[in-house]
Amino acid sequence: MTEGTITKQQTIEKQAVIDEIRKKLESSSAFYVTKYDGINVEKISKLRRDLRSSNSEMKVFKNTLVVKALQGSQYLSDFENILKGPNSITFAYDDPASPAKILFAFAKQNAAMEIKGCLFENQFYGADKMSVIKDLPTRDALLSMLANVINEPMSKVARIVDALRLSRENS
Repeated sequence: MTEGTITKQQTIEKQAVIDEIRKKLESSSAFYVTKYDGINVEKISKLRRDLRSSNSEMKVFKNTLVVKALQGSQYLSDFENILKGPNSITFAYDDPASPAKILFAFAKQNAAMEIKGCLFENQFYGADKMSVIKDLPTRDALLSMLANVINEPMSKVARIVDALRLSRENS
């Protein structure tokens, strides 16, 4: 009797984790799968803090539960291939490029970190195509570029008006 209750309780707990993963996947703009074994707790803790500063979070789930959470998605087979061994999942809740930059910078300093793949803007990228992601500008950088593009015509008009004013004053 106790054995059946434990099994039922475990099933309920696993389903709760699967639901949590699904919710995080649905609310994220991107998520990254990384191999993290061989990195000490202190370094992983710092990485997690850095990721939180970009409104991202790194979590560790059993691979089988992540696969179950991806059931029915078109990306299931892509992720089944990379969800082997100890992995962490990083969820980006705002800017999808910010955590990529943090993860790549960390991986550059820690050879044990391997970025195995990601789902970015509804597109799967394997390890072989991850360089495309790391070179993208962040959301803030894009907004700054846009502001400069919008501001430039107004700046030109202001310079022309000022030049006209100065020429009238000197005449």
